[in-house]
Amino acid sequence: MEQILLCGLSALEYNMVCGPSPAEQYAAQILSSWIEKITGKKMVGGKGVIDLNIETKSGDEEGYSIINVPERLSIIGNGPRGILYGTYAFLEKYLDVYHYAPGVTSAGRGGEIGEINESFSPIFEYRQESFYLGEDDLEWRIANHVNTHKNDDPKYGGYMKWAGRFVHTMENITGCPQSQQPCLSDPEVTQKAIKYTRDWFKKDPSIRLVSISQNDNENYCKCEKCAEIDALEGSHMGTLLRVVNAVAADIKDDYPEVAIETLAYRYTRNVPKITKPLPNVIIRLCSFECCFTHPLESGACSRNRAYVKDLEAWNRVCDRIYIWDYVTNFAHYLAPYPNFNVLRSNMRFYAEHGVKGMYPEGNYQSISGEFAELRAYMLARLAWEPMMSESIYNIHLNRFLEHYYGKGWRNIRAYLDWFNAAAKARHINIYERPLWTIPREMYETVYDAIEAWWDAAERDAGDKLENVKRSRLQWTYVSLMVRPNEERARKFYKDVNDRGIRWKEEAYTLLEEQNFAGDPADWVFKK
Repeated sequence: MEQILLCGLSALEYNMVCGPSPAEQYAAQILSSWIEKITGKKMVGGKGVIDLNIETKSGDEEGYSIINVPERLSIIGNGPRGILYGTYAFLEKYLDVYHYAPGVTSAGRGGEIGEINESFSPIFEYRQESFYLGEDDLEWRIANHVNTHKNDDPKYGGYMKWAGRFVHTMENITGCPQSQQPCLSDPEVTQKAIKYTRDWFKKDPSIRLVSISQNDNENYCKCEKCAEIDALEGSHMGTLLRVVNAVAADIKDDYPEVAIETLAYRYTRNVPKITKPLPNVIIRLCSFECCFTHPLESGACSRNRAYVKDLEAWNRVCDRIYIWDYVTNFAHYLAPYPNFNVLRSNMRFYAEHGVKGMYPEGNYQSISGEFAELRAYMLARLAWEPMMSESIYNIHLNRFLEHYYGKGWRNIRAYLDWFNAAAKARHINIYERPLWTIPREMYETVYDAIEAWWDAAERDAGDKLENVKRSRLQWTYVSLMVRPNEERARKFYKDVNDRGIRWKEEAYTLLEEQNFAGDPADWVFKK
């Protein structure tokens, strides 16, 4: 157990004081419980005061200030989320308390904390993660500043609340099935979209975001009127944005705090020549066609240039851009996905180009056999601090590996560095076959070394052995493509299924009978 000193006075001699709101009281509970865990003693009070309060600031409810002077530590939140984020920031920065993954938290440490006077406001107003690990763990999500945690208990500070589905809503609005698109030049579609939006406000006045967005297909309407509008606009976004703007104009006076969001996705990615988003419209630009081994900032990757051009064009006409990014291989959830070299630079690039919100879509369907837990943590940290330096990025990455995988973590870092470097010469998309990303011959040259890394990581894992074994499945998956082995393949198949790990995004089931002597990337699924 360690001592915590605040400007020379033991934290145990402080009185905890907080405002009356549930979020303030919860923040005080969090901080006092960690002081007790680190010191092994309860706070008894005395000279000092720890003061946790909300001082509302319009438009900046997630910001906070931390002030430490002799006999008074103040954590001031600009809103309910701000007081929680400020409390967790103090725990991280000054007491070394980090929430790496559900159930994996650092122990914290004591020490001398001197005078502090700092404030912070996040660059991104919207930060969502889509990995399976965080869906039911509110502490992890709030500690890592994910503000879409979907819990109405006021002690958790509230969240960015959507009306129903947050994407592909034309089916809900018009009844048009997801395999089709409605006729957006039909005035009835606009009226249905307005009614849909207003009906949601009647159900739940706390809603702040409404998605009016295309279904997930490219079967856009080609009727004469739609074609005429799109030709005039120079973009298939023309017809969609006119509907979105009509909804935004209809609700702006009655619901000034609400924004209407739509996708700039695939055939709607380009900015229209005439119609521009109204001030209460959010454009969510999707990086669907991009390459994810090469950074956006360099301009050198041919697959990314058109997307960057579209981002710059949207930034000129829209004040609120959100990004739908893609951060895993949706056709092969188990395959190593070498994008760790671009996560930091791409997040910085978005912040520098006026982006206000981030949604990195990963494996949202099951626990991972790859590095989803690491990726979720790093993306959450980057969304909170997108201007993070490379050295800080690596500190966060290494700390996660150490706490999640145990004492053999450096072997996993060696593997991670190797496969990210090996893929740098290749483009990758979100459905790439694993041996296209890194060819068989490259794996062959280091096959034994990779086996040795994972063996050493398992040997030194201690109580983190299951985490190592589960993440090693990504290497087993690829190794069976490089050196097929029927007996190992059958065991691998059982290991994956026994853990409830999803193979790929589509709703298919992997058949029990397979060609286990062949490439597992070719195993057969059924609906």
